[in-house]
Amino acid sequence: MKDHQKNHLKNHKNQAFAMAENSQVLQRQKLQEIGANLLSVRTEKGISLDDIVTKTQITKRVLVAIEQGHLEDLPEPFYTKALIKKYANALGMSAVPDYTVVDLEPTTIPAQARKKFNIKKYLPKWQFPKWQLRSQHLYLLYLLLVGIAVKGIATVVDNPSRTENPILFTETDLSQTTSTSISNAPSKNSASKLVTQSNTTVFDSVVVDVNVKERCWLKVIVDEEVEFEGILLKGTNRSWTGKEKITIVAGNAGGVVVTYNKGQGQILGEPGEVEEVTYTLN
Repeated sequence: MKDHQKNHLKNHKNQAFAMAENSQVLQRQKLQEIGANLLSVRTEKGISLDDIVTKTQITKRVLVAIEQGHLEDLPEPFYTKALIKKYANALGMSAVPDYTVVDLEPTTIPAQARKKFNIKKYLPKWQFPKWQLRSQHLYLLYLLLVGIAVKGIATVVDNPSRTENPILFTETDLSQTTSTSISNAPSKNSASKLVTQSNTTVFDSVVVDVNVKERCWLKVIVDEEVEFEGILLKGTNRSWTGKEKITIVAGNAGGVVVTYNKGQGQILGEPGEVEEVTYTLN
């Protein structure tokens, strides 16, 4: 009976992994189909790959990976979908290819298998002793909680600058249009937005601070050189300095707050949208 249950669970696990592999194959086939279509349209219109790089600020390596269907050279499906959309818009395609996002993680085990398999049945009874809560246990728990509280207070005292002046982004603050504000309503076919310095403080360089509120694919170009391209996790803070200009391309613009030359933080755009903004001295 035990061997039968073990074999049953093993079969379900194998099925889950097989489904994940099939999903990845379908994802790759879909990408190859879309890439071939984009390549065909670009060739018919006589547009070079360098022109697409200039229009979209997407690196040639990523564009080639899309056209040739190289799934392993692209970011997560969610961001790949946004890059394909931007590529299609640059070609002037009326219908944007639908790159359906498929979950490729082979971690799902059917609920039926989880219910039928009980690990306690296969372990000696002595591994599950009856445990009673005693007064000394409560005392140890109390000491542990006190230790955690003291450590937390010490951390706050050692880092007062983090709690004295918290940055709050309200709807009123974000809706104000200043000389350094960024529009929160991106257009599908709009060019790169340009933000220039116009306040009274004189800066001899461009400083851009980025605070990631939600996981986001980001590309940073400093003075025509790509300084960063990759995925930043929620809570990440990064800063870049340039002599003339800095261009930020975000795959999830609603999850990025940008501070330009020590000004007020602004959300880069709408959630899930690809947004490109250039910051300059003048």
